Amino acid sequence: ITMTPDGNEIYYCISIGSFTYATIIKVKQENGFWSEPEVMKYMDNPEEMNIEPAISPDGKKFFFLSNRIDSVSGDTAIGDQDIWVMDRIGNDWSKPYNLGGPVNSEAPEFYPSLTNDGTIYFSRADPTTRIHYIFRSKLIYGKYQEPEKLPEQVNSGRSQFNAFVAPNESYIIVPTFGREDSYGLTD
Repeated sequence: ITMTPDGNEIYYCISIGSFTYATIIKVKQENGFWSEPEVMKYMDNPEEMNIEPAISPDGKKFFFLSNRIDSVSGDTAIGDQDIWVMDRIGNDWSKPYNLGGPVNSEAPEFYPSLTNDGTIYFSRADPTTRIHYIFRSKLIYGKYQEPEKLPEQVNSGRSQFNAFVAPNESYIIVPTFGREDSYGLTD
């Protein structure tokens, strides 16, 4: 779930049948009342998975995970999980575009979390071992830099994923699987 900085728009994902159908839903507050939930524009193709929304702290960008076809890069195979973006245009969002490299790679990337300065934290699955790690990529002069895998204080189990970072980077919450001191499964 994510919301605009003014608190008037909420976006969340739904999944039916173990991600057979997964999309992002929007509700909006107008005149003190919440609208009926509706599928977001550009998210209605049942063959595509669109989940894990995150709005930048300034409210200007909407990030999410998708396995949609990338018409710009020519990638015609649905299935690769990448981070996609939409820009705020007035009261709506632009058509989605693939964030591209170096954040997106041949490996699955997912669960974006943004900071005040535009740094993106995200999960990436190692294509060989399928172990998930938390990475971050700083935004410098409008370009994302080569992602860095966070140290063992963050990547401390057999897999870590879906981290949330505070917009000022004062803390990070990381679900971790496979630590020796685990209470069971994911902590």
